[in-house]
Amino acid sequence: MTNEVKKISFLKEEGRDFTTVLRERVNNFFKDGQISSRANVAMVSKSIFYLTLVALNYALLLSGFGGPVGFFLSFVAFGFMISIGTMNISHDAQHGAYAKTNPGNRILSLLMDLFGASSFYWKKEHTIDHHTFTNIDHHDADLGVPYVLRLCPNAPRKWFHRFQHIYAPFLYAMNLIRWVYYSDTKRIWNIIKLRNKAPGNPSDMEIFLLIAFKFIHIFLFVAVPIMILPFAWWFIVLGYFTFLATAGLVLTVIFQLAHIVENVAFPLPNEEGKIDNSFLKHQLATTANFAMDSRLANFLFGGLNFQVEHHIFPHVCHTHLRKIAPIVRSTAHEFGLPYNENPTFMAAIASHFKTLKKLGRST
Repeated sequence: MTNEVKKISFLKEEGRDFTTVLRERVNNFFKDGQISSRANVAMVSKSIFYLTLVALNYALLLSGFGGPVGFFLSFVAFGFMISIGTMNISHDAQHGAYAKTNPGNRILSLLMDLFGASSFYWKKEHTIDHHTFTNIDHHDADLGVPYVLRLCPNAPRKWFHRFQHIYAPFLYAMNLIRWVYYSDTKRIWNIIKLRNKAPGNPSDMEIFLLIAFKFIHIFLFVAVPIMILPFAWWFIVLGYFTFLATAGLVLTVIFQLAHIVENVAFPLPNEEGKIDNSFLKHQLATTANFAMDSRLANFLFGGLNFQVEHHIFPHVCHTHLRKIAPIVRSTAHEFGLPYNENPTFMAAIASHFKTLKKLGRST
């Protein structure tokens, strides 16, 4: 957890309150329809489709088709495809929402390692910290951007935050590069140096996978192109970092549209560390959907346009989220609770940058 100052707890609901009723209705949806909440045929088909596109994009990149311009554009397209594949496949696997077995989900989540970022630490910081302590300052790892961005009203404001809505996209593009070459490298060094076996640290096998996939990643996306393509090494390295920047920009923006937008809450615990809401009500208050009527957005973004449903039912495969959304919305309204949403993708983008601007100028 990021700078944890106290143990956080949520209120417990009693009787047939929102949590009980909603879980009962969603469970009945799957039970009555005899549907598994894990991956279905549509999910497997999507996965095959995206993996095929990634493989073809990689082959095109190594072919040198189109000369230097074609090569560079292939790396940009590859960054987009990697981000989409990660959102659709690895993200569900990290939440245990894809396969029925833990080994199956772990194998699928390693796609993230193949493309540069440690899935072990991503699961710890996103699946555990962020999903448990959503939008709670000093506890939600996704709010822990050091110094340069102010992502919640409880964080200290610096003079340059007035311009964060302008420079944020550049930092978002650097996010994956930072993860691959700073955060993960620092973790590897600390593991080797300290040999810390404290709970939560990776096992020897996870350490091996973390290091091995780093070498595989660099070999596939830097060494192989340098060995077989007729371009200057520096041009290939530039294309490679453009690929990471593209993937980082797409991934970061999409995830920001759920929590750093207008109308969502940034609650603080009281002196005893208690949040004045139940866990599911907290997720409703701190999360927003976008483009719920867009099948294209749902197909591209792995159901991350249904983040409200995802945060309440993280173990449900994203191909089901669109179908259970009406249940969640109607139940929330029935209990007088908020259900945050932006009607379109562009409306969500606008809301995010308005929020960045507001956070940068208000105390």
